[in-house]
Amino acid sequence: MKRILRRRAVAILLAAMILFGKIEVYAKGPTYTPMQDVYYTKEACVVYAEPTYTSTVLATIGANIPVQVVGAYSNGWYRINIGVICYVKMDSVTTAGAIGLPVKSDKQIEDAQKTAAELGYEFVYLKLNKEKIIKKDIFNSYIGKKAILFAKIDDELGVSFKMLYNDKVKKDINLNMTKTASVNQFGERIVEFVFPEETELFGQLAIFQFKEGYDKAVTIMPADIDTGDYVEMNTYYTEFSEFAYGPMTQVANIRIVEAEIPNSLTDNQRAIMADHRKGIKYQSDDTKEYRSIVHGKLRKDTEYVDYNY
Repeated sequence: MKRILRRRAVAILLAAMILFGKIEVYAKGPTYTPMQDVYYTKEACVVYAEPTYTSTVLATIGANIPVQVVGAYSNGWYRINIGVICYVKMDSVTTAGAIGLPVKSDKQIEDAQKTAAELGYEFVYLKLNKEKIIKKDIFNSYIGKKAILFAKIDDELGVSFKMLYNDKVKKDINLNMTKTASVNQFGERIVEFVFPEETELFGQLAIFQFKEGYDKAVTIMPADIDTGDYVEMNTYYTEFSEFAYGPMTQVANIRIVEAEIPNSLTDNQRAIMADHRKGIKYQSDDTKEYRSIVHGKLRKDTEYVDYNY
């Protein structure tokens, strides 16, 4: 009985000392999560003996070298196995590959690269793995940088992620979409891109790029995440470019309707097309309510323009 009373007294004393500042309570260290995945090094990837900058540097590795990732720390380090256990910073490796542009010329990539250069953004080419998934930690490692991340999904569809604010995504971005195409009674080609997982981007823009060829009118209709209904976003005239662009605040299903056009564009239409390519949000049935929704997601300083016809 005395032993029990002594234990209670000690517990009460400890609680009082913590409450009144007699004992310092230290925050827990970073959490560790075991993994089994293959990532690829970026250029000049530094390998450390321990997960800290002050530890011994074991090696500096060039780009596109596969490494086995066996664990992740919540403070931004990966534990890797390259014959020995060692450590790298998360932003020095990638699953989707900021590992250099393809040697062979690719107009889709070149067009996205041109957009980034015009805006003064760093262009990061993400070479997608076979699962076509961009891991959230890789995506989030670019937040806070003036960067555009480009991923070529297939020969017809690509996406540029324009990093604008400090909002991180909470899950991996799955770009492994399925595509169906048909022609209606009016001769219009209808293409649907269906993504396995919807991702709403509160602080970044996804600028989808459709390879359609010239002299087309491409109406872009993203799905409403809440209802699943397709909503007309804009009509892009590809006389301006070989590609049509759809800037949006989500990765979700998209329908496009492609039609031949006989007429040439006006100067005002050309200016609108240029803004689409740079990632300015616009919807053909623009209203005050819509602008309020956009600003609610991307805040008042978003890159947004009203168009007057």
